[in-house]
Amino acid sequence: MTNKLKVGIIGLGSMGTTHLDIYSKIKEVEITAIADSIQSRLDGTTKAEGNISGQAEGGVTGLSATKYLDGMDLINNADIDIVDICVGTDLHFVFVEAALAKGKHVLVEKPLARTYDEAKKIVQLAEGSECYVMSAMCLRYWPAWVYLKEAIQTNQFGKCLSLNCKRQTSFPGGAFYSDHHQCGGALLDLHVHDTDFINYCLGLPDAVFSQGYVGPSGGIDHIVTNYIYKKSGSSTLVSSEGTWTMQEGYGFNMSFTANFENGTLSYLLDDDETLKLFRAGEVPESIKLKEGMGYEFEIRTFIDEILSGNKTNFELLKQAAETIKIIEAEKKSIDTCKVVSI
Repeated sequence: MTNKLKVGIIGLGSMGTTHLDIYSKIKEVEITAIADSIQSRLDGTTKAEGNISGQAEGGVTGLSATKYLDGMDLINNADIDIVDICVGTDLHFVFVEAALAKGKHVLVEKPLARTYDEAKKIVQLAEGSECYVMSAMCLRYWPAWVYLKEAIQTNQFGKCLSLNCKRQTSFPGGAFYSDHHQCGGALLDLHVHDTDFINYCLGLPDAVFSQGYVGPSGGIDHIVTNYIYKKSGSSTLVSSEGTWTMQEGYGFNMSFTANFENGTLSYLLDDDETLKLFRAGEVPESIKLKEGMGYEFEIRTFIDEILSGNKTNFELLKQAAETIKIIEAEKKSIDTCKVVSI
């Protein structure tokens, strides 16, 4: 392939740097430009760190790319085909809108937008554009969750009776995460992963009941939610918990437990990554997972869709917007201590 897709990345925090690492390994892509408001990130004298092994391992050192302090200048670069947006959540909408106005394909980090109203506007803009837009909801592509979704859809172990997801860490710190008006608290920035996967895997719930408390962001930083599906007698019992209020040094973990009629799947990622299957009368089985992280597979999927002209991710974009609708219902449920319909 002689004409590579030219990518510009806005925001060189842990996710922007992770995306940079991934693009550098894709032969059909050329990293043309990078942008960050912090000069030291642009010149490589400082670098953001990830909370999962494999994140943000590389950096900008030795990278031949145009560098901008303002992401809008990057968007105005006529040579760029794809704009990868890894800025603060409260800035997602303005950068997506500007990139689509310039005819760029867009990959935007999670969550799709700060509010459901902004998310709906992004969907409307994407619907009226010939460009491709992906919301980078990485659990949809993470091997363990891909395995879980297939198990539920195919009834591989019988009906899924219950699903519980959990995501725990200590407070990440910094100005962005300390302002819930920008980040949405752990409710939107962290817990959104599990809410989105539940929506993606099981569909839009009919209602939610949530409890939580305010933490260091000034917003909801610890939340437990029950997702209510009104399918009489056959509803899966679904819940999730997300927090970044653990004490300093706690680290990070994410997990799920899915109980089926004929088996139980248990997944945990902390220092290691394990997926185990428990079945009556059998020795517990360790499931071998495809190597790699969800970030790699989502970006590869996005590039393949652009190259093939197969615009299959639009429904997933609408679903990412619906996820924020669910999150806002969870917030309302916490505030009112009531079940809230979606």
